[in-house]
Order: sequence, then C-alpha cells, then structure tokens
Amino acid sequence: MPRYVAKRFRFQNGEHHSVLKGPDGLPVHAVTLFLQKFRKRGRAANTIHAVCQCLALLYRELDANLRVDILERLRSGHFLTSSELARLADVAQYPMKALTHEDEQHATPQVVNIKSVRIRRRKAAEEVEAVGKANHANRMRYMADYLGFLASYSAAGLPQLQRQQLNLETTAALKTFKAQIPKVTKRAEMNAREGLSKEDQDRLLRVVHPESPDNPWERGFVRHRNWVIVMLLLATGMRSGELLGLQIGDIKQQLCKLGVLRRADAPEDPRRTPVGTKTSDRELELLPGIMRALLAHINVDRHRIRAARRHPQVFVAQDGKPLSTRSIGKLFQQLRVACPGLPVTLTSHVMRHTWNERFSEQADEMGLSEVEEARARNEQQGWTDNSQSARNYTRRHTKRKGRAVALKLQEDLNV
Repeated sequence: MPRYVAKRFRFQNGEHHSVLKGPDGLPVHAVTLFLQKFRKRGRAANTIHAVCQCLALLYRELDANLRVDILERLRSGHFLTSSELARLADVAQYPMKALTHEDEQHATPQVVNIKSVRIRRRKAAEEVEAVGKANHANRMRYMADYLGFLASYSAAGLPQLQRQQLNLETTAALKTFKAQIPKVTKRAEMNAREGLSKEDQDRLLRVVHPESPDNPWERGFVRHRNWVIVMLLLATGMRSGELLGLQIGDIKQQLCKLGVLRRADAPEDPRRTPVGTKTSDRELELLPGIMRALLAHINVDRHRIRAARRHPQVFVAQDGKPLSTRSIGKLFQQLRVACPGLPVTLTSHVMRHTWNERFSEQADEMGLSEVEEARARNEQQGWTDNSQSARNYTRRHTKRKGRAVALKLQEDLNV
C-alpha cells in the first residue's frame, strides 16, 4: 500500500511545521504549498499537523482503494467523480488507525494483501466508533479546500477549454461534497461536554491527594506533581497547553501570581509536539495555599531531579524532560480507571469547563451583572472582550438556571 505519512519537523528558529511524505520518502509538493497558506496565516503548529494528517488520509484512500492519481486526473481536465468524493466523505469519519495497516513508526515499505486490508476496513466500519461530528466536518472542509486548491493549481497549465471544463466540474462536485459536511445539531449540543458536579469535584480531589489510599500513583514525585497539576487546572481553568508551557520564571511568589504567556515555537522547548497557548497573555492570582503547594513541588520534588534543571518548564517527567501533552491525557485516563465513580468523560479540558461553571455560580452569588461577569471571565480566561467562548463552557450552569425559571413558571398553574 502506498505510504503517505504526516511528519513533524522543526526549523532552526524553533518553529514547528509539518510535511506530508509520499511513498518515495519525499514531501508531496502540492501539500507543502497548501500548508504554507496556513503557516502564513499564523495557524498553530498542531492545527497544521491536523490538516496534514487529514491529507495523508485523503492520499491513502485515493491511491490504495480508489486507485486514482489525482494529479493525472486533473491534468486530463477532469475532477473526482461523485462516487469517489462520497468515499472520501465516508472515510473521513473514522480514526486513521482503523482505516489502514500503516504505522507512522515504521519507515520501510510493506507488501500488503489488499483483500485483507478491505476486510479490515469493513470490520472497522462496523466496530470502530466514528470520530466526533466536529472532527468529521473539519476533515471534510480540509479535503474540500485542498482539492479546490489542487484543481486551481493544475488548471493553470491547461488549454483554455480544458481549464474551463475542469473549473466547472470542480465547482459542481465540491458544492455537492460540502453539502455532506455534518452539522452540529441541537441534540449534539445537548450531549456536549460539561464540567464536573460538586460531588465529582470533591471525589476527584480526594483521590488525587498525595495521602489518599485511592491515589493511583506511587508515592513520591509523580504523586505530588499530578496533585498540583489537577489543583491548578481546577483553580485557574487554564488549558493543558498553557499549564505545560508554564516556566519557573512565570511564577511571582511574593504576589501569589502566575504569568500565562504565549510562547509559540520557543527554542528552549525540546518537545517534538508543541504545546500551545491559544489565548492572550495574562496573570492569574492564586490563594497562598495553592502557591505553597506549587512552590513545594518545584523546590523539593522537582529539584531532586538533576536533569530537570536544564529546562525552564515547571512540569517535567521523571527523566527531567518537559511533560508532554500525551502525559496529561494518560494522567486523566489513569484517574478514570482508578476511580470508577468519576465520569468516563473526565479529561483535562473538563477541568476548564468545571472552572467556568463554578465562575458562573460565584458571579451569581456576588450579584454581578451579565456584562460584568462576561468581562471578568474573558480577562481570566485570556479571551478577547467580545468573545462568545463562554457559551461553550457554561452549559451545566445555563441548563440549571433554565430549569429553575421553567419550574418557577409552573408554580402559577396551581395544579
């Protein structure tokens, strides 16, 4: 099977970028040009890599199953057929590992039985859970944008009549393809992520406390570090990428404050997969007890790891290297296993939802107006003044207020 693999690399200035390597091991030129558009727009390295992975999926499907050389097709003045596009729309909804034998860790070509691959694909379609609607929609948009870009790129070298024919076919086909992009319905919003209930918050804090008998980690460095991580996420509502980007110099001990700073492609960050801060720079104030726990981790537990002294990042692994995004995911996975009573949806981002719902409750208790609450929240979360992001993080609180008002209305019925 032809191998198309999205690969990350790093420029000398520390900037992360991605390329799509083809079966010959060389970057696919058209994809490189397409990704350059995202880079010029300042899109995050992880976003660019997600686009690159999506295009790897597109090329694998075209070559391995549809047997289409997309450049040759376009140079002949014709676009993909409706059935070919329908196939791309279908595969875009499944995890990449469920649709291919390939493993990015292997660099050597393999001889693959195409029949067995197709059998596995059918099995995957039956057993593997599809990606979320938002993910599926994004993949289809990336595919449509790339195919439109590639058609325009190829049409430039065609005679006028062929160019016009290709443009007409492309416009009509992509219109049909885009009409299949899934939309997030109200029902999907009802099932969207929410923060933890008060009971689950209390249970989580009991489990992660270093002295808890239910704590899933061995005593010592990892146990104390993970406790501090969970506390900071609940206390500040910061993103996991922001937490992983914290440096010791960002801590203002005397003021009990943390600086959350954007450091895209920082040269001092050795992590292959970059951690990003999507929001604006800001300062967050901590209660003295939480600041003491953070400083104790840095000055005692972290200080014992000699290799950690070579890196400015606050949170490191046991080998002293800065902690990775994958490690945060593993942390919460271990918590879900260790404490079955916690929600199966528990992730670091649920901590952010939880903070925002607690913020809404506290704002209600303090009698803040909607405008005051919005301004205060946006400042704390690093959002712009006119940001509407809060709506994505306060579903539980909004539902609770809505139910309370609805029940109040029913009191007048005197049933």
